[in-house]
Amino acid sequence: RQMNHENSGNVSCKPTLYGLAISKALFLNHIEKVIDSVVGQGIEIEFDAENYVHIEDTFDVFDSLASTKAYTDIVRQAVQAHLNNIVELMDKYKLWDKNLRIVKGSGVYDEAGGISENIDDKIRQRYFAILRRNIMTGRTPFTATVRDRRLAESVIKITGQGSYPFEFQMLYGPLGRKLGQHLLGLGYPVRIYIPFTDDWCRDEWKAYGLRRAKMMRSLVVKSLKDGIKLG
Repeated sequence: RQMNHENSGNVSCKPTLYGLAISKALFLNHIEKVIDSVVGQGIEIEFDAENYVHIEDTFDVFDSLASTKAYTDIVRQAVQAHLNNIVELMDKYKLWDKNLRIVKGSGVYDEAGGISENIDDKIRQRYFAILRRNIMTGRTPFTATVRDRRLAESVIKITGQGSYPFEFQMLYGPLGRKLGQHLLGLGYPVRIYIPFTDDWCRDEWKAYGLRRAKMMRSLVVKSLKDGIKLG
């Protein structure tokens, strides 16, 4: 209710909560009602598939909506750079010139062997390749990170210190807060992602919460190890 043209609100939706696990038609029917409710209000609706099983159906529905003139600037798609075939999927569903949120994905999404890349440098290079292609179309990508200063510095360099518009997107909470404040101090936009659920689906947060808790533990352990190395 507080979102408007001044704060450019963005609501990220999990497709299966809107019926995708049952059918694409049901998801399209439900999510179109959500999108229609924000037309003209300066609010975006973002699609963020929970796992690889639903990636292609999510991309397909997103492409159909993003290719509709009335919805082009209202919808956004999260793309996971850790997926080995993400470039092929983005080609297939014509995502390059659409609104995107680019995420590394590693540490959050558990996928079967062969589907995802585990080497951080390779994921980063794929992340940056997606960023480069998207900004060249004139779109304003959201570049997501929790507390990766090196990744943030690379994003700034790739975008020509903001010559190509973009936004940093970070997760609400103590991890990464210092980095977010630093980026704001440099004059770059930082969007904060705040997870929430409603009473009717109060238990749906559990799987997401467990994924995030696992990721947070990994980040804390990595920080401790890095601190020991520096010491």
